[in-house]
Amino acid sequence: MKILAIDTSGNVASASLVDEQKVVGEININYKQNHSVTIVPIIDYLLNMVDVDLKNIDFLACTCGPGSFTGLRIGAATIKAIAHVFNKKIIPISTLEVLAYNVFMTDKFIVPIIDAKAERIFAGIYIWENNKLKNIYKDQATTIRDILDYIKKNTIDPIFIGDGSIIYKSIIKEYFNEENFVPIGFNMQKSSSLGNLAINYAKENKFVDYNNFYIDYIRKPQAQREMEERANK
Repeated sequence: MKILAIDTSGNVASASLVDEQKVVGEININYKQNHSVTIVPIIDYLLNMVDVDLKNIDFLACTCGPGSFTGLRIGAATIKAIAHVFNKKIIPISTLEVLAYNVFMTDKFIVPIIDAKAERIFAGIYIWENNKLKNIYKDQATTIRDILDYIKKNTIDPIFIGDGSIIYKSIIKEYFNEENFVPIGFNMQKSSSLGNLAINYAKENKFVDYNNFYIDYIRKPQAQREMEERANK
């Protein structure tokens, strides 16, 4: 089984090809958020380097949110176009679950955090159970202090991951210690993690047609929120 996985939900543009034995290839570009220009050339270069044609891919995988509204739309448009042209199924997976997968088989509670500005975040809480990630705190938009208070109240031993854990590290350290953070290289979304998760999803028939792939923004885009605020004044 070959899966092409892409992620443009944050600052990183990432594409990988995975099968059931290995990561065949992966490209991550963490430089400027210009995904509309970079992601298609990244996919093309990757597949050329590993000598694989899109028609021979079994499944496509893409993060479906939360994350950057623009980045998510670019990823969705790209993966849906490929799926439509080559008649492939898409495996949509939460960006937060993909981040959590970067920390493999820990006994700590994994807390992926994506910055949403002004101390607002997207976050979830995951644990490894029977060799699978289990979501025990639904992915949601919240504040950094709200989730930290929740973790403290429930005496959870956490490990923080994601760009939010870097941006709000000083706040998190009011509650927890340095050992509750992952090394810096683990904090970015990686399409290889997405692809490895997608292998299991494919075996469970958790895939959709291109016209049934939807983004879960979790909260409304800023422009829509501002428009509604003006309308309610």
